[in-house]
Amino acid sequence: MASRKEEAAGAAWEGADLERPISGENPQSESLVEARRWVAVYGHLVKLEQELFDLLAKMIPTMPREAQREAEETNLPVLASQVERFRHRLDYWVKRQQELEQKTP
Repeated sequence: MASRKEEAAGAAWEGADLERPISGENPQSESLVEARRWVAVYGHLVKLEQELFDLLAKMIPTMPREAQREAEETNLPVLASQVERFRHRLDYWVKRQQELEQKTP
């Protein structure tokens, strides 16, 4: 059984994988409806993670120095990684949606 530390490290590693799809996502889908769905899903996730990142960045200066350092070294990079991943996946689905729209008469 994995320790909490191992689970956290694994989650951080998976979160940094730009190509990792979300459960149920099929990047090869030929469905325009599915492409639009994933554009919406990733749009929400980008917004959420960016807002969390921005909120934390605003809070850090008000924290004790030790808390600032920890948040800057651990929390901010994880959130930044998630924002990057979700933006990457959103870009993929926007392009995929455009491709499928061109195929549809």
